[in-house]
Amino acid sequence: MRVAIYYLPEADDPLWVAGSHWLGWDSETAQARQRPPIHGLAEASRRASRYGFHATIKAPMSLQGKLDDLLAALEQQLAETPAFFLPPLHLCQEEGFVSLRLSQPCPELQALADACVRNLEPWRRLYTDAELAARNQKIKLPRQREYLERWGYPYVFEEFVFHMTLSDRQTDTRLLNTASKYFGDIPKQPRLLHSLALACETDPNAPFTLLRRLPLAPAAPAPPQDKP
Repeated sequence: MRVAIYYLPEADDPLWVAGSHWLGWDSETAQARQRPPIHGLAEASRRASRYGFHATIKAPMSLQGKLDDLLAALEQQLAETPAFFLPPLHLCQEEGFVSLRLSQPCPELQALADACVRNLEPWRRLYTDAELAARNQKIKLPRQREYLERWGYPYVFEEFVFHMTLSDRQTDTRLLNTASKYFGDIPKQPRLLHSLALACETDPNAPFTLLRRLPLAPAAPAPPQDKP
């Protein structure tokens, strides 16, 4: 079994509905969704759809130890982390991949992701030499190779980028333009991050499915404003 910690929009968020239909897979209900009638979309997002609509917080990892112990550790961490608002999202195409990204940095998200990477490391089975060598072939920067070897994923800490992938690698921008029309202003809407998701892959060819949403602590109250 591989498990991962993801950010998923809440099930009643229009972004979740739009993203799940775009990728043709709803990881919360573990059901296929009808894609919009966009020529070539299924082929252009075949690999992305297997992971479902998400942003990676702790990358998929082969589980070692007990799943219940991992859940307990994550629940304790999130119970001590207040919910917070994400900056508006925007569509972009980086290194050929169409995705939704943050419009500005979010220190609360960075701190949450960093803590998840560190705290959940005891439940990650280390790569074999062959697995590590295969993954290293795709890494360009020395620091990313270091993070891959130490943490099982190259894009952590300074290399972490919040992204909700919508395609496999593309050679042109046609799909980006189509996605901009399809999603419209939905990504820009205010969005409170008040849970993370534990997702799993029970078979190497199976799509990821949601095991449980785990809540963060209530958001910190806004400071009182001085009256004029």
